[in-house]
Amino acid sequence: MFEKWSQNRIGASVIAVAVAMLAATNVQAQSADSSALPQTQDSRADAEIVVTGSAIRGVAPVGSNLISVGQATIEKTAPVNVSQLVNTVPSVTTAGSVAQGENAYSYYAPSIHSLAGSSSNTTLVIVDGLRLPGGGTQFNQTDPNIIPVSAIQRVEVLADGASSVYGSDAVAGVINFITRRTFDGFEGNAQVGFADSYKNYSGNFIWGKKWDTGGVYVAGGYTYQSDLANKDRSFSSLGDYRPVGGTNTNSYQCSPATMVVPGVTGVFLTPGSTSAVANTIANSPCNNSIYANLLPSQFRANAMMKVTNDFSDKITVTAMINYNRQETHNDSGPGGLTNATVYGPGSGKGGQINPFFVAPAGAATATQGTVSWLALLPDGKYGEAESQSDSIYATLNAEYRFTDKWTLTFSDAFGWNRSALNNINTFCSACALLALNGTAQLSGSTTTSDIAGQNVIALNLPLTSANALDVWRPFDGNNRSSDAVVRSLYRNNSENTNYNTFNQTKLDLNGSLFDLPAGPFKIAVGAEYLWQEQTQKITGSNNTGPTTTGSNFRVYNYDRNVKSAYAELYIPVVSPEMGIPLVHSLDLSISGRYDKYNDVGDTFNPKFAANWQPVAGVKLRGNYSRAFVAPPPAVIGDPSQGYLYASGSVGVQNGQINVPIANYPEVRNIPGVACGATTCTIGTPTIQGMRRQLGGGLSNMGPQKGRSWSAGIDLSPRFLPGFMAAGTFFHNKFIGGVSSPSPTAIVNSAGLRPLLTICPSSCSQAQIDQFANIANGATISGSVPPQVYFLLDQSTRNALNLTVEGIDGQFSYRTDIGELGNFNIGTGFTYFTKFRQNFGGGTSFSILNTSGYNTVFPSVQFKNRAQLGWSKSGLSLDVFWNHTGGYRNWISTTVDPITVDSVGNPVGGGDKVKSNDTFDLHLQYEFQGDSFMRGWQIYVDAQNVFDKDPPFYNGNTSGILGGAWGFNGFVSNPIGRLVSVGLRIKM
Repeated sequence: MFEKWSQNRIGASVIAVAVAMLAATNVQAQSADSSALPQTQDSRADAEIVVTGSAIRGVAPVGSNLISVGQATIEKTAPVNVSQLVNTVPSVTTAGSVAQGENAYSYYAPSIHSLAGSSSNTTLVIVDGLRLPGGGTQFNQTDPNIIPVSAIQRVEVLADGASSVYGSDAVAGVINFITRRTFDGFEGNAQVGFADSYKNYSGNFIWGKKWDTGGVYVAGGYTYQSDLANKDRSFSSLGDYRPVGGTNTNSYQCSPATMVVPGVTGVFLTPGSTSAVANTIANSPCNNSIYANLLPSQFRANAMMKVTNDFSDKITVTAMINYNRQETHNDSGPGGLTNATVYGPGSGKGGQINPFFVAPAGAATATQGTVSWLALLPDGKYGEAESQSDSIYATLNAEYRFTDKWTLTFSDAFGWNRSALNNINTFCSACALLALNGTAQLSGSTTTSDIAGQNVIALNLPLTSANALDVWRPFDGNNRSSDAVVRSLYRNNSENTNYNTFNQTKLDLNGSLFDLPAGPFKIAVGAEYLWQEQTQKITGSNNTGPTTTGSNFRVYNYDRNVKSAYAELYIPVVSPEMGIPLVHSLDLSISGRYDKYNDVGDTFNPKFAANWQPVAGVKLRGNYSRAFVAPPPAVIGDPSQGYLYASGSVGVQNGQINVPIANYPEVRNIPGVACGATTCTIGTPTIQGMRRQLGGGLSNMGPQKGRSWSAGIDLSPRFLPGFMAAGTFFHNKFIGGVSSPSPTAIVNSAGLRPLLTICPSSCSQAQIDQFANIANGATISGSVPPQVYFLLDQSTRNALNLTVEGIDGQFSYRTDIGELGNFNIGTGFTYFTKFRQNFGGGTSFSILNTSGYNTVFPSVQFKNRAQLGWSKSGLSLDVFWNHTGGYRNWISTTVDPITVDSVGNPVGGGDKVKSNDTFDLHLQYEFQGDSFMRGWQIYVDAQNVFDKDPPFYNGNTSGILGGAWGFNGFVSNPIGRLVSVGLRIKM
């Protein structure tokens, strides 16, 4: 299980944590805020040592808007995991979505302000200031849900560049999950929730014991969320969405099969059809969406132990260890074939003739054709997709206080994760083809190799009634296929397993250099060493039949180490005691960090910030920072395999490309190319070429850079106790985001045009071999066309540039109205004013208030969450309003076409998606008096009280595991009204 445990440095980290645990546990034991909205840092009265965005102890980040989600929000949101808790913050991209199932692009890691590319995130997710283990089966992203909800004290969201303190990944900001330092007593929470055809239940607990010099606690949680089928929601199972303004998503994969025969235009929809219909999407008859799931079921269990102890007045040691197990299960839908060749009597194909062949009634003399078919079985069992994740995470913090002003802190974080995505007994297309035409090829070719780069041909000849497949009758008792053939249809298995291991070691010196008139001049300096390793093991079909007899296996290995040094200065210039007019206080902060990577070079990132209070209760703040994101090792590629990586390949370009003649004049010289006035079309059956998608190591990919500044105001007037307001204007540039450029972006963007090479006289073998990086270990998938007229380089590189601006705002007001009780009202929102992007330095264009163009993160302009609450004598009622503004759907499947400018950049069009307003309600009673139930709470929580469907979205957010057509899974929740009841006990 632990493939990397043999390394001494891992063992040292684990031993250090274990020793600290044992030492602390052997010590002899000795005898809020009511608003459930995120709060700014200044609204909390407690002065915490742990803060986000600053390396200096006890100093809140200068110039920044720090949002805190605390215990009040945890209680009144009743989250089943910490992702649901974070999704209450509008600046978080996934606010409004459902926290269930793996997001293929960003795993469970939250993202701030949609600032990211497809291959990496720009939001650093940490726990108590330290990194988490990576996870998922693609980009080594973090899953904060490994920490039990019961162990969380609060979550802090810092929407500013913070690489000067934390290093990589903090371009958009930081989300810091701060755990409880100690706990005394026992607290448990259990709840069960129900929606239409959906349910969940969860439980969590924390038990702790304090003593004079410290304490210990154990926290844990268990959650189960059921799957949700497409057929149980009308918006996801229509198939033909034209009546609601969408497209027809039905297919020609039907049971019995549809068929196209030579010499007849169109498709015969059944074997008994006397005439064919036009072969267009509009005529597709079969709705297969009813067999899939909207959401997979998800199970999670985790446990955490934390110990802290003061061994003297100078030494404090804190140790934590955490384990998490997570699974999802997603029933697969039926598989099928599209345009598979089949031969009948009279075709002259000998052993390839299918004995069950049926010509359509309208073409009774046909001797062959192509069929599209859905393999529906009587038992409805089509296998499943299953994901698993196991994580072990441990931290150690040892603090030595030289004096009351100077502290030296050693911190170490170790993490190990195994993430697997398995397909079990799913549709075996090669098995179906072997039983349909005797080969594993759609074309029925008996000479084409089934394994790329090898001369391997699988045959099932001659076809007989014992080994042939009948696609002309349903499996309802009349089908003529043998039991053995039917059993072979669902015998495909695949596995993608990732192992991630990391260790982060830090040494910080913190203290005051000298006193200024306004207070102590503070400094923090430190050094850090980080290493990580990732191994991907991928097993799947080799296209010769069931995976039990024919599989391929590949291993990718990546490693990285980083050496860092950093410093931060806090300079109080004016204090309230100095009595300077219009300068109640003025604070400055300067920080910087140097990081040296063994694989992508080095980088230095500073930050400058200031707070100015002209009068008490009014604070103006601002900052400027540079930040960066190191590309994930998995998209740099494996050097030993020519920089191949898991989702990359080298092979034939599939799909047409419209090439602007003005950008590539030589394209007109390709023999037989079809050209219009401004473009020529390549990638056709007669104009073929090669494409490669290798890792960024081939393109010398470097860190992704960020440049940001923000300015804001905080108001907490003395004459209005209980009122707080904050507004922040942010400007953020993301430069050189890692991306695999699309063909459209390549041919239309000036900075990417060299990535397409035209060979009017066909590329030479030497060109092809160099392009495929054969000499360095890469391989070509599939066969090379006899004539290669172009080479398309879609290797990952620093290609994406974003400029994002907007406003984050919050306000809240709490008041006591005597006998009427306590009231609170507030809101938090994010409003984008600019969202522009370009590729490779080409022409910039706006994607503001759209979703789908860059396939990953939406840029919806406005999100808001508001609260109205009341409480009295232990009874409380809170109502929340969640609003997502209307936007444009810019995915490629829009009904209203996207309009483009002269260089191919989008400028308008796309489908309108309506705004979305939902309301949540939380009713809670806390027992009063002196009974043993004092402090216990019972509650009812209702999400989406009015059971409103999400706005119609004509597309499929395929990055979401279990995502479906008809709604945008990045910003919408398909569950509907979810009512939960719960009990929280405190002892």
